[in-house]
Amino acid sequence: MPHTGFYDLTPRRQRHTLIALFVIGVLFTLGWLLWPSEKSTGKLSSAIHDVPIVMHTTGGRLEVATVTTTEAFRFEAPPKSFLGIDLGKTVSHVQAKAVYRYHIDMAKEWPIRFQGNSAVVEAGDIKPTLPVAFDTATMQKETRSGWARFDKHENLAELERRMSPELERRSHGYKALALPAARQTVAAFVQTWLGRQQHWQSLGIKEVKVVFPGDPTVSGTTLRPAPADE
Repeated sequence: MPHTGFYDLTPRRQRHTLIALFVIGVLFTLGWLLWPSEKSTGKLSSAIHDVPIVMHTTGGRLEVATVTTTEAFRFEAPPKSFLGIDLGKTVSHVQAKAVYRYHIDMAKEWPIRFQGNSAVVEAGDIKPTLPVAFDTATMQKETRSGWARFDKHENLAELERRMSPELERRSHGYKALALPAARQTVAAFVQTWLGRQQHWQSLGIKEVKVVFPGDPTVSGTTLRPAPADE
């Protein structure tokens, strides 16, 4: 059977063939344009942070503040008498420079929440590091017995034994004084950790807020940061 070419067709068949080829070409072009392709990676958005940010630590203790002050101690021995006669007072004094150190026990994970352009972290309670240290080079002692008593050295020794428990008791009173420095220490620690994380700079976080037990609750926080302004 002889091969029939395009130009061997009748004019009517040629027109039909050209129209069919044109329609096929249009359909091919539309299919190529509308076929889904891989989207390019854009800027960091909040969708990347669907999982809450958690700061992992090795645990242990973080020293957060120190308070240095000169402490004075006084101890008066119980009164004594003989045949109703008062034998006088025995009193001892000690003065020394004390260094109160405060720490928090580090949790293995610190969840971090967000409020606007602030990162909010709930830290552990501030605790005094015991025993409280004092500088023996600054220690001054004085002891004296009553007019008919001879127990001044024993009284001074008893005062020195009572100093460590007394320093521990006083350490809780200085806790409020240590809070501002402790807040700054924890904020700097968290900010250093976050600064090492990928995309941290693009989040637009301006500050770290530290919440200790007993502080007012920070309202309006979210599990992930809001996208930074373009």
